[in-house]
Amino acid sequence: MEYIPYFKRQAKNLLKDFETRYYNEDEKVYEYTPKFFDISSILMYFDYPDDKPDFKFTLMNAQHLIAKMVGYENWDCLIHTTETEQALAEFLLHRFKSAEDIQYWEDTISFAFADAIREHGMEVLNAETLLDYARWHYELGDRKEIVHLPMDRISVLTGKLKQEALSQFDDEHNPAGSLRLDSYVFCTHCKKAFDFKQSKVIKDSESNLTMVVCKNHPKCKGTYLDFKVLTPTVLYGEARTMELEKGARMFSRDPNSQVHCIHCDQQYNYNEAKAVIDPDDGEVYIHCKNYPKCDGDLLDMMPIKITDNSTEK
Repeated sequence: MEYIPYFKRQAKNLLKDFETRYYNEDEKVYEYTPKFFDISSILMYFDYPDDKPDFKFTLMNAQHLIAKMVGYENWDCLIHTTETEQALAEFLLHRFKSAEDIQYWEDTISFAFADAIREHGMEVLNAETLLDYARWHYELGDRKEIVHLPMDRISVLTGKLKQEALSQFDDEHNPAGSLRLDSYVFCTHCKKAFDFKQSKVIKDSESNLTMVVCKNHPKCKGTYLDFKVLTPTVLYGEARTMELEKGARMFSRDPNSQVHCIHCDQQYNYNEAKAVIDPDDGEVYIHCKNYPKCDGDLLDMMPIKITDNSTEK
């Protein structure tokens, strides 16, 4: 897909908005009557001195500002970046109309990836990761509104369609989250607890977007975003691996080492341990591979030194 024509069109739109600039004699300030962008807030956000009478703003300036809005140093960097990065830039430009929109995205990213950034640095924020997250995040905003639509515009999914929607919260699709099909949850809207699999899935007939909502919908307007998980959640996949590595670093332990659990008297590789989200404090704890049958934790896993002739604890 060719993205550069879209970027050029947005730069021209930004220039058109600037050209609506006029001097308000009463307020003694320059103002705009923009059509495409809240150009005043954007210029201020990037420290453009538009309060000067001789301030000039050309198409080249507009192109430069469009690049800055989506995180690039200049226009040349934007138009010569990868296709995935340009796809992300286009996606964001569709949603960036003011400085508030730009700041909101930057704050959202900082919050959403805070732990990963602390652990691995900014390199975790590659274009593919951010594009996937952006698509999910902004679409989620639309999904949240479905619960407030009139009943004649939505339908309740059943059978296989409902099962497919709920299964997205299982291991493969939601590795870092606490919701799973076997979770027991509490809806903070209606103050009722139920098995997550009893949740309803509703669909907007116009957008075809779906949303997982409280089992008591439509009386209750809660969605899965309002659910508090009441049962411990075992993590899988990448989220589990990340937590095991974090625990190994904390205790200066080799992730591939052998351990002995003093609770169940079992020996196993540390990488077989389980990472579990505690529903009371939301923290992740490392437990014995035999959890929940064994409640041993990281402190109960004694390192085993393997020698050529014997095993020494």
